[in-house]
Amino acid sequence: MSVRLSHSLILLIAVASISACSNNNSNTPVTKKVIKKHRVENQPTTIETDKKIYASLLDEWDKKDLAKAPKATVKSKPVYNKKRKPIKRVVKAKVPKQRRVVVKRIPKNRYKTPSYKAPVNNIRYASLSGDYKNNPQAHAFISKMSTKHGFDRGYLNYLLSNTQATPFLKRMAYKDAIGPRKSTKKSKPRKGRWNRYRGNFLTERTISKGVQFWRNNRIALQRAEQMYGVPQEYILGIIGVETRYGGNVGKNRAIDALAAMGFNNARRGKYFTSELEAYLLMTRKERLDPLKPMASYAGALGLSQFMPSNIERYAVDHDRSGSVNLWTPHDAIGSVANYFKKHGWKTGGTVAVPAVSKSTRYKTLKTGFKSKHSLTSLKSRGVSANQLGNITGKASLIKLNTYSGDELWLGGHNFYVITRYNHSTHYAMAVHQLADAINQRIGGRSPIRQASLDNQSKSLLSLSSGTLY
Repeated sequence: MSVRLSHSLILLIAVASISACSNNNSNTPVTKKVIKKHRVENQPTTIETDKKIYASLLDEWDKKDLAKAPKATVKSKPVYNKKRKPIKRVVKAKVPKQRRVVVKRIPKNRYKTPSYKAPVNNIRYASLSGDYKNNPQAHAFISKMSTKHGFDRGYLNYLLSNTQATPFLKRMAYKDAIGPRKSTKKSKPRKGRWNRYRGNFLTERTISKGVQFWRNNRIALQRAEQMYGVPQEYILGIIGVETRYGGNVGKNRAIDALAAMGFNNARRGKYFTSELEAYLLMTRKERLDPLKPMASYAGALGLSQFMPSNIERYAVDHDRSGSVNLWTPHDAIGSVANYFKKHGWKTGGTVAVPAVSKSTRYKTLKTGFKSKHSLTSLKSRGVSANQLGNITGKASLIKLNTYSGDELWLGGHNFYVITRYNHSTHYAMAVHQLADAINQRIGGRSPIRQASLDNQSKSLLSLSSGTLY
């Protein structure tokens, strides 16, 4: 009993001490921890702080620009091992750099290249390239055209860089540079030279095309005959022999032909270079693309096959269109007639008449379009003609080699004029005989027979030149 009381007393004393301690702690003041809030004070700004703020903004902007910058493209290329199994390998491609193009202004007094002639990016070549890159004649030609005629040097580099020296044109330039071969042996010419030459032009197809060409362009032909005094059939003869009435104006580009003959020809390179100069001047004047027109291997142009220098001298605007275009029938017709007139064509003059000989004494005489013999001297050698026409004074003795022997003709002044187009006796005789064949088909030298067409042409010819066509 006593033991239990002692334990209870001990518990009471412990509880009393704990309560006393708790009362003492409750009486002491408790200090709370003050939490300081973020507070912005109004401090005066300075220049240095502004600079720091601006620099931080610049850094942020630079980071944004870098984020928008084009990233390098990644391409995967298949790589094969020894067993031919593909292994993927990543290759980084370089980002192309953007170059700034500086375009120089062309002075007003210099020629400005039309935009339609070539792409703008290709006109301004830094240097000459292509087949004539290392050709000194080509570089000299560019300098001449630039200083003498005001052509843009970059434009000339573009043209000649796109000019091709084809194998065919190189061969023709080489043949022209060598010149005609002179045979040392005196051998007799093979018989039938004229028959073979004549067969190239006096065919049924060519004559029929000539008649059709006359039907389509008879008003222009009649007007040219009345203006220049050249018969229609001889205009038809020239266009027929040259291009088969527009069927064959050439298979080579004019600039390719003239450049090849000019830059690769030691004998006549100067002549063809001058023709290339005239060609570029003509295309600039008529607003033509120099890389487009087709020509013969020697650079002859249009239905009438004029060399470029002759276009400036003799070509006419026969259809009153405001420009000369030899690829149109009307301008080609008027230009051929004007060419003959400028070279001394005599209106109504006889071109050539057939002749006969009673002996072989004529063989000692000089023959060809350059020969000139009086009618009395020819008669003394046994050469005569049934109809001389209006050939008086001197005549040319024409000898044509046929299968059956020599064929003789007497040529008048107008026969020599035809040779100014092409310095060949065979050429002039082919034009004459083709003209005669067409003339027989269209009704002789009489005027156009249809009454309605006659009245139409007379009314047109009575008008002034400005209102024609």
